[in-house]
Amino acid sequence: MKQTQFVKSNTQSWDEFKALCEMERSESLPNHFPNLYRKICNDLAIAQSRQYSPILVEQINRLVQLGQKRLYLSRSNQFSELWHVARTAFPRALYENRVMLAVNLLAFWSLALIAFIWVRLDPDAAYTFLGQGTLLNIEKMYDPSGSVQSAERGASQDLLMFGVYIYNNIGIAFQMFAGGVLFCVGAAFFLLFNSFYFGAIAAHIVNVGFEGPFFSFVITHGSFELTAIIIASAAGCRIGYALLNPGQFTRAYAIKQAAQKALPLIVGAFLMLVIAAFIEAFWSPRDIANEIKYTVGSGCWAYVLYRLYKGMRYGA
Repeated sequence: MKQTQFVKSNTQSWDEFKALCEMERSESLPNHFPNLYRKICNDLAIAQSRQYSPILVEQINRLVQLGQKRLYLSRSNQFSELWHVARTAFPRALYENRVMLAVNLLAFWSLALIAFIWVRLDPDAAYTFLGQGTLLNIEKMYDPSGSVQSAERGASQDLLMFGVYIYNNIGIAFQMFAGGVLFCVGAAFFLLFNSFYFGAIAAHIVNVGFEGPFFSFVITHGSFELTAIIIASAAGCRIGYALLNPGQFTRAYAIKQAAQKALPLIVGAFLMLVIAAFIEAFWSPRDIANEIKYTVGSGCWAYVLYRLYKGMRYGA
């Protein structure tokens, strides 16, 4: 191909690429930008191998440099974009999915309350549901004489536990979200399992008299963690419901639309789980007066419930 033909066939894509590179920093790049960047790099290699004019080679090389700079700039703005989703798209998604979210909230706390009352009235039921080994480990953890809050941990151990909590929490949330694909069954199962487990454990701890260390430990990070798990379940059920009731659309298209509406819920739940893991690693195990922990925890619950209500009631 002659140079004139090469330039003529690629001028449009070069102009488009240059315009994208010169966009404002706050604007997001389109999804096809990386493919366009690879094409520009390929064009540069072709121009060099065919020994086109140095002016043309330099022109394409400048485009490659602009693209590289814009790509790195885009990566540096990922955190701000994530924060933007949490501030705008997440509350709007709470409103758009308010019915599914309300169902999941009611299911979680209703079953947790039933399990709590059941085990309080019948303490032996905890051993049937959870097993003696599990209960002994939990009792040891919240025993006032050597609970998680009385142990002094170093910074390195706090960081390690921070990673462990993130891994565990996000694993549970992902199970609920992915389980929704099974016509809501998977999401509902993990939600109700964790609900019953939480209620039964809380009742058993109260039965053995260790409620002080337990509730002062979980009250603060539990506001973010439990709510995020419920939101993740609602996101999974949103996709599962699209499978069950695609309406006038094909199931594939219905799932795609539902996933787009549920994605901000997952982003918001992820950020809440990160916050919960941070609190659980660096605040919850500190040996601080219970009155202070209850005050801070109550403030966190009030904030989370307020944001949840505002999102479900008024949207973005």
